[in-house]
Amino acid sequence: MSGRGFERETAFVSGAGEPGTPGPGPYPHLTAVGSIGNVRIENRIVQAPMGTGMMRDGRVTDGDIAFMAERARGGVGLIITGAGPVHETSVVAGRILTEAWDGGGLEGLRRRVDAVHAHGTRIFGQILHLGRESSGETQAGGATEFVPVAPSAVASPRDPAPPHELTVDEVRLLIAAYGAAAANYRAAGCDGIEIQACHGYLASQFLSASSNRRIDAYRGDTLEGRMRFLLELVEEVRGSCGAGCPVGVRLSAEDLEPGGLTLDDTLAIVDALQIAAPVDYISVTTGVRGAYVKDMTYPEGFARSFSKAIRLHVDVPVIVAGRFRLPVTAEEVLAAGEADFIALGRALLADPDWTLKAREGRDTEIRPCIGINQDCRRAIGLIGCTIHARTGREHEWGASRQTAEARTIAIAGGGPAGIESARVAAAAGHRVVLFEREELLGGQLLVAAAAPTRAELLDFVRYGERELTRLQVDLRTRTEATPAAVLAEAPDLFVSATGATPLAPALEISGDARVVSVWELLGGAVAGQGQRAVVIDDGSGFWHAVGAAEWLAARGARVELVTAARGVALTIPHESAGGALRRLRTGGVRFHTLARATSVDGRHVRLRDAITGQELDPLDADLVVVRTALRPNDELARELDGRVGAIAVIGDCASPRRLTHAILDANRTMRRFEAGQLSSAAMIVV
Repeated sequence: MSGRGFERETAFVSGAGEPGTPGPGPYPHLTAVGSIGNVRIENRIVQAPMGTGMMRDGRVTDGDIAFMAERARGGVGLIITGAGPVHETSVVAGRILTEAWDGGGLEGLRRRVDAVHAHGTRIFGQILHLGRESSGETQAGGATEFVPVAPSAVASPRDPAPPHELTVDEVRLLIAAYGAAAANYRAAGCDGIEIQACHGYLASQFLSASSNRRIDAYRGDTLEGRMRFLLELVEEVRGSCGAGCPVGVRLSAEDLEPGGLTLDDTLAIVDALQIAAPVDYISVTTGVRGAYVKDMTYPEGFARSFSKAIRLHVDVPVIVAGRFRLPVTAEEVLAAGEADFIALGRALLADPDWTLKAREGRDTEIRPCIGINQDCRRAIGLIGCTIHARTGREHEWGASRQTAEARTIAIAGGGPAGIESARVAAAAGHRVVLFEREELLGGQLLVAAAAPTRAELLDFVRYGERELTRLQVDLRTRTEATPAAVLAEAPDLFVSATGATPLAPALEISGDARVVSVWELLGGAVAGQGQRAVVIDDGSGFWHAVGAAEWLAARGARVELVTAARGVALTIPHESAGGALRRLRTGGVRFHTLARATSVDGRHVRLRDAITGQELDPLDADLVVVRTALRPNDELARELDGRVGAIAVIGDCASPRRLTHAILDANRTMRRFEAGQLSSAAMIVV
């Protein structure tokens, strides 16, 4: 509740503890010292809870410790660990989450805490039970061998199996498990505990009337009943950890799904919570499982209105998360009094030094998250970042180092692989020449970014351009990397990042139909657009065909999307696929799955069943757009093979793949070069 005397005239707490003193650097609210309970926090930047997926048998590994230590070294004030299951009935397949209930894992927990504390960063442990979301059959790596449990036998919208309705004794057993798990984290040295009561997991299931239909003391038809489980959790955790341990709760301000919790519900919950079992802070997020990590279709800081509303109802600090990519937005939220701390998730995956760069006013050096939810949300669980290859490999790769001997590196191609190669090489201290035959850097990212909602991809290109300027790379745009031009530099290493070329559509084409590739359409090579368009996916189910269909629909075309796969957008990250499908359907796009286009005859596209080969009804079209195959542009590398010190072929030039692979290839190339593993004259594909 408001009005309890919590000082809010500023968001500042100085190093000496007095209110009203700004922090250092250009973002004084962001860098001001803060506190939660009796724990001093050196700035207002929090690493949001993110599981690294690097646990082995549910226990902390060296890889997980290195990941956490790197973010602490980068200056973040508080790290909240990825959620730790409190009971074996919530253990996921692969056991990739920290099993907080396992007392045998205390040594690893202590080592992780010590690694974070070594850099002056605080660390809180988050605990949870997945409840009915434990089954996870629709997501690889999310399943459990145990029976899913919940307040009531109401199936999750994400899983068909109705969960087991917990008995009162089972509820009490799980409450005790929360306390024991919290005690383990506290014994390991954690500075505080966060109870996960969001994203549609067990505590949230009790809070929501749509999933809680009990008629006992935890009944779902009253706020008092729905709140009881959370209140007892807070009391249990406080009792097991002692009065000096800060305890917080993370809540979804809105579930953003039909029948889910709304902001009004959450405001009632925080009011009741702070009266009956006050916590030391509230952490604000949104959404449920599979939809709480928002992609680039959401604006930066989109949850700030939610945290502002909640902050008016409580007299304890409020943490907010929700696509904070750059310091300027975070500073605005703090300065406006809409939150007390800013939680960064993917921003710290993209750049672990985000905090340090913000404090020192080096905003232009921040590698901004581009919100594609690709490697950070991949189904196998291991944490990663599409545009920062080091994420998840901190222990394997060790500390970054300057080269002992500056050498000359020539790079052909200014797409993502070439940009990253040049950046990494120059940052290590080498002389770098980058050839790009076009006027602009970016390669195929320029085409991909032309699709609706995908423009943020260009932020990686702009970041790369700034870095190449800062690192004094010899950038030669509108310059062909001919053999003579490369040899004139006498490079110790030549990196071929010349990309790939779309092939002609593999269709029989006759008559006057217009047939173009996805790259031609989005690249602006098509004059006008058809009123009746057919977009043909190759079955890969990624953004190419989806983006083309959305582009055409947005311009008023009647679009038919054909794919040989069993569904549309099957390989688009699941937290983006739903939005993409919704936009396509509302745009009038019709889907034809398990269908293969065989020919275009005049203005008719002929189809066959992808399984049986049976001929299907043809589709009318005056424009046909095809996701064609790609051919690597490796001719230059082959011509120079044996004529320079070493050659590495990377990105699409080696094999047409994803942005992830382009960035990873670039980093691996430079690591191998520094290690002397590219010293031969033979062409190397990394």
